[in-house]
Amino acid sequence: MIDSIKPEHFNPYLGYKLDPGELGLANSSPASLSILRVAAHELGNINQFKSQALKKGGIVIYTDIDLNLKRRGGFLAAVGGKSKAVILYRKETDKSSPQDPVYELQNTEKNTKETKDIKQKIEKEIQKITNELRTETDPEKIKKLISTLQSLEIYKSNSSSLDLEFILGLTLDLTV
Repeated sequence: MIDSIKPEHFNPYLGYKLDPGELGLANSSPASLSILRVAAHELGNINQFKSQALKKGGIVIYTDIDLNLKRRGGFLAAVGGKSKAVILYRKETDKSSPQDPVYELQNTEKNTKETKDIKQKIEKEIQKITNELRTETDPEKIKKLISTLQSLEIYKSNSSSLDLEFILGLTLDLTV
């Protein structure tokens, strides 16, 4: 008699546990579908992070999903996972306490002056990239410069939605 491979040994069912306080169902799945099961669960966690950020007025900058893979039966299976999200929140000022009107006037004038300075820096950066585009011959560098130029134009037009110093720092890091 020939010894055959039993399906329950070749493709075993894997059980999962949820972290304390984590939403979702801890359903088991066969090893052949475990990567799909764990990735879908972690993607649900990422979506939950994004909705929380949206409710609190934050912006999701970075997300990451890590899967722990091990051999189970005849398959490479996901035995666990971890999801991460980096969220940027605006700095909130206390508007409930009354301040001196003269101080508020000076403060708003200072903020508008700083905003104008930052817009001028962005315009200078746009001019610099435009000049580089005129002389560049490498197609890859031209694509990078065009994408940077487009993002700078967007940042310039949406100056009220984000902190311009933060955007300018990101953009300058990208161009270097």
